[in-house]
Amino acid sequence: MKKIVVYPENCTGCRLCESTCAIFNENVNNLSKARIRTVKNHLLGLSVPIVCHQCRKPPCAESCPVDAIIKDVETGIVKINYDECIGCETCIQACPFGAISALQDKVVKCELCGGDPQCIRYCATETIRYIDASEANQKQRLKGAKKSMQKRMEIFKSSTE
Repeated sequence: MKKIVVYPENCTGCRLCESTCAIFNENVNNLSKARIRTVKNHLLGLSVPIVCHQCRKPPCAESCPVDAIIKDVETGIVKINYDECIGCETCIQACPFGAISALQDKVVKCELCGGDPQCIRYCATETIRYIDASEANQKQRLKGAKKSMQKRMEIFKSSTE
């Protein structure tokens, strides 16, 4: 199974991922209709794409009073059944990542473009990647180990001074 992994240190804030998403999913170049969002901190000069994590136990699905959000067992994609959705927006508050948005007529979240995420194709800096989940987990472990080692080195250096 694959998942989207974000490397925020690569993001330039161009928002091409949002534009691509809106065009693919809503047939309009309107960033407010994208399922991926870029959050910017202008003071720090940082941008981070926010995208659905396709959780194993999606809190958005658990919170839905009409069971309109389901996880496809074959693909692992968490989807909204718009025929069932009543627009209560409970899922928005339930998502710990802020990856569900309300449009005028419905709530939206990344559904990986049915397994072929278009935002990935157009991200020139490879900030967002669609990779095998086990590879993503390994990269996360390495990242955590690197941080841990850096902290230990800082402690060691300060104790030897």
